[in-house]
Amino acid sequence: MTIAGYEWFGELRDNVWEFRRSHPLAPRDTLSLADEMQCRIIGGSLIRWLREYGPRLLQQRSVLAKLKGWESDPFVVFTSEQPGLIAAGEILGVKASEIISLYPDEFTKCSKSRPDADYQWHVHTWSYFTTLDADSLQRAAKYPLAPGETYWLHKEGTMCGSLFGRGGDHLWKWNGEKPELLEECFNQWVS
Repeated sequence: MTIAGYEWFGELRDNVWEFRRSHPLAPRDTLSLADEMQCRIIGGSLIRWLREYGPRLLQQRSVLAKLKGWESDPFVVFTSEQPGLIAAGEILGVKASEIISLYPDEFTKCSKSRPDADYQWHVHTWSYFTTLDADSLQRAAKYPLAPGETYWLHKEGTMCGSLFGRGGDHLWKWNGEKPELLEECFNQWVS
């Protein structure tokens, strides 16, 4: 890693420490049941990325590094919402030296002051839940909901460089007590 890469990551890490000081994450035992379930799902997703998907993507990126002018050993930026950041904190601990987790808007804010738009020093991976857009909602209708149930869309993906990314969405159902996976890879994309 170059000095410029270490400086970029160090500045990002300093910003995250400041964000957490001013806006700490809630203790896990105060999460709602829905947020706790999302925390578990995102935690499993992150573990799978760290063990399976991430190493393969980083290996592919390493092959392209010289051609593209990228660092062959990039830092990893993980973005999520509170349930995912709580899971990441427990999985990664404070010892993580080459991976950092933060909210998407925090990463956007940091990227404005010190951009790495070409992914020279980092890869970006994410995992979070969101509501369905109109198209996804229409496609989800093949899985009818009972009264009181809602759809959850779990979005996850990784960008390793310009035109080098992969991701997918997984459709879940939430009944107020437990989540149920309805369709893995409900949507997927490759860049």
